[in-house]
Amino acid sequence: MMGHRFGAYDSISSSGSLIRRRQTRSGPTIGNYSPSMSNLKMINRTQTLRERFMHLWFMLHERWTRFFFEPVEPSNLGLCRVLFYGAFFLLYLPQDWSAWAYVGDVFFQPIVFFQILQLPVLSSDLILVLQAIWKASLALSCLGLFTRASTMSSLILGVYLLGLPNNFGKIHEHEALVVICLGIMALSRCGDAYSIDQLIRKARRGNDPSTRRTWISGEYTWPVRNVWLMFALVFFLAGVSKLRHSGLEWIFSDNMAITLLQMGVQYHMANADPLVPWGPYLAQHVWLTQLMAAGTLVLEVGYPLALFSSRARWVIVPSMLLLLIGVRVLMGPTFVPQWLILYLFWVPWDRVSFRIESAVRKVGRREWAGTG
Repeated sequence: MMGHRFGAYDSISSSGSLIRRRQTRSGPTIGNYSPSMSNLKMINRTQTLRERFMHLWFMLHERWTRFFFEPVEPSNLGLCRVLFYGAFFLLYLPQDWSAWAYVGDVFFQPIVFFQILQLPVLSSDLILVLQAIWKASLALSCLGLFTRASTMSSLILGVYLLGLPNNFGKIHEHEALVVICLGIMALSRCGDAYSIDQLIRKARRGNDPSTRRTWISGEYTWPVRNVWLMFALVFFLAGVSKLRHSGLEWIFSDNMAITLLQMGVQYHMANADPLVPWGPYLAQHVWLTQLMAAGTLVLEVGYPLALFSSRARWVIVPSMLLLLIGVRVLMGPTFVPQWLILYLFWVPWDRVSFRIESAVRKVGRREWAGTG
């Protein structure tokens, strides 16, 4: 009996009858369990989906890291710092916020940020002191002197001064992005190139070989890319808001024509008059105003493509810049200078400076060869 081969029968019951266990033609067994073909297919499908998910995750992680933390030299970020802080220093130099201290308390409607921190409207003298320190901080940040302290001071005082006018019934949306960019630059290492601090460090180290080495790091990439991201969010959400509240009627209605008429005929609808009186003329051509509305919506909704495609960047970014200039020319709002300054982050200044230096060297060589 011990030598008998049961074949398809595995065991004998108490009554002596053979018990048949169903054999499967599938391959491996797991313990005492032999999976069926359908179970194996499900297991293989689950493993395939898991592998695809992990591959997608690693691919997205790699692209995310490459986008925000691609190792580069500090020159581009340094030049962005010089132009960013220098331009805003010149823009806000003649501006005075002390007059807000004389506005009656009955008009004070604090925004959420001022409510949370319980920030009051300071006296006129204190505001004069704060704005003087802020403008000095902008200048020092541009020069790159005490860069970490000056950029942080520019952020803290800028939040109060730029936020102060928003507490009296009118929200200035265009300066919100300015404050965000001040925060990005304050947290970055923007003083590692084209700064007085860099010259001081080199002078202290003397002939140390490490001072001659050009360091590359992702720390010089993420500040610029975050400014790009803020641009994309602002314009994309503006386009989504138009579609959400008006739909395609924002394009095919008389909305753009009416807006041009209001800005061109009934002045003072914005904080400044249009630079040219072309609005009423353009409003007479419905197809043209609808084309302008369609172009605006397409650029706003499609702006995030500029983050991922260099070809789309060459089309979308300049087109939106021209659109903003057109808003100032035809409608009058004066938020364009702030946006023009922030657009400096889209320019690859390291490449621009390299080409300028190369051109200057070629001219110098030609002059030297001519004198020789």
